[in-house]
Amino acid sequence: MAQPEKIAAAVREVIEESGLPRTLIAEDAHLSRATLITWLAGTRTPQPESVAQLADGLERRAKQLQSLVTRLRRFVESSTP
Repeated sequence: MAQPEKIAAAVREVIEESGLPRTLIAEDAHLSRATLITWLAGTRTPQPESVAQLADGLERRAKQLQSLVTRLRRFVESSTP
């Protein structure tokens, strides 16, 4: 099993690299914004269940974005002669 410090570092990295607002990440993951802030500050270490919630939230957001991309591509394809 991964060490708590490595889990916390990975979570911080993913949150930062996502480029998404923390409020949106928290909403998508059904977590409080305060929880994310404590993880990012290093004052609390995320528990495995919370990391899974975060992953699920990011996955839902990715699927939603992919659906929007697909809609746009279909629109472009149907609009070009």
